[in-house]
Amino acid sequence: TPMTVASLLLAKDAPAALAPATHPGVMAAAAMLAKKCPPAATPCRIAVVGAGRLVGVHHCAAAAGAGAELACVCQRRADDAEVAERFGVPVYSDAFEMARQEELHGIVIAAPTHLHLPLVRRCLAGAIARRDALGAPSLALRALLVEKPICESLAAAVRLVELAEEAGVKVLVGHQRRHSIFVKRARDLAQDANFGPLRGFSLEFALLKPQSYFQRDDPRLAWRGQKGKGGPALINLIHDMDLLRFITGHEVARVFACLSSSARNGEVEDTGAVTVVLDNGVVGTMFFSDCAPSPWSYEFTTQENKKYPPVPGSDAKDCYHFYGAQRSLAFPSLRRFHYGREVAEPGWDAPLTLESEAVEMKDPIASQMCHFVRVCRGLVEPVCSGRDGLRSLAAIEAVHRSAETSAPVCPADLLKDAVQGACAIRAEEVEALALELNKSATHLKTPSYHPLSACAQESEATATEAIVYHQVSLST
Repeated sequence: TPMTVASLLLAKDAPAALAPATHPGVMAAAAMLAKKCPPAATPCRIAVVGAGRLVGVHHCAAAAGAGAELACVCQRRADDAEVAERFGVPVYSDAFEMARQEELHGIVIAAPTHLHLPLVRRCLAGAIARRDALGAPSLALRALLVEKPICESLAAAVRLVELAEEAGVKVLVGHQRRHSIFVKRARDLAQDANFGPLRGFSLEFALLKPQSYFQRDDPRLAWRGQKGKGGPALINLIHDMDLLRFITGHEVARVFACLSSSARNGEVEDTGAVTVVLDNGVVGTMFFSDCAPSPWSYEFTTQENKKYPPVPGSDAKDCYHFYGAQRSLAFPSLRRFHYGREVAEPGWDAPLTLESEAVEMKDPIASQMCHFVRVCRGLVEPVCSGRDGLRSLAAIEAVHRSAETSAPVCPADLLKDAVQGACAIRAEEVEALALELNKSATHLKTPSYHPLSACAQESEATATEAIVYHQVSLST
């Protein structure tokens, strides 16, 4: 039957999850939002695939604080039980078996980026197999939290969103900074009528990653220095690009980028500068580097992640600046500069007025987990859906493409191309399934049209319309 074909198609062998790690002190952060998300009568059961020390184990701790139950973890090796033992849960080494054996309402994918698509495929396959075996009317699995970036390429990301939507499973992309109280307040201020139309912006991400971060002799971490898998543009700058879209409420129309790898002479860039044009014609800049000692990055200026030490000095450290017609905004200090009503003629001859405020710091990952649980319970839509995450990834792919071609690149054009790329991935999956069944691919029923995967014979105009304008906008 078509359902059996879909189940087998999703169940293809794929790389397993991330290897182990430790992260002391993450338990305390999990309780920050517990009172905001009281546990329901039926616990929301969450699994974490890839409980690594940077992010995954933090999700494990956050689950309890969000009124959920950490049901299990999935690691690359079955003997990697440190995190499972700490939280008192089972450990799996196969995402398919985990989703088939456990009743899960939400799954967190916190493995390396290039493993996201195969792991999502296996998780969905296991959930479908469990439903079929139990004769249940619907999947217990309601949502996936996929760490940012959603995938290593747009084509893979489109395919991931397709699979989830076909299964009726929501996708929340792990741009956890959207849940930051600093970001939410900056968004309110930048989009307020008193800020005035946006005139420009400048964003910085500059810090020094230690040599141990790369550990080139460790095959588990080799991806961090490999083109198409690692590098600060794909791993770090995508955070800033996503917040640019989120805070301003505008989409990236085109970018022009220059990248350098002169510091480490590796496959991936270590420094770059990007000129960004938004959909309203506003121009701004982004600078990033992971090879310079500096406090001017989101991590160090917000101090939300206690992994990073305090920055010396009492002066405010800001990494973003937004310039409006009536006010300018510094982030994360939330300082605003403007001309007061007493000024007869605003301009450089008149003194500026400074406004500032304090906000209560909260852990964005804990806030994100609370939101994810509500998504799993069907109470809210993802604040960063799979389709929304596609747009941030498209902007980063445009950065790389611009650097390669020395020309401006439009992210929307790359999205259009990615639709065709997803069709190719789908064709490869069907061919692999045919080989497994010892049948010709022509004997399989062709998958029906999906809003994110325009068929090859469709015109480019139709493909573009399918990805950008079909029913639910990518920005929702």
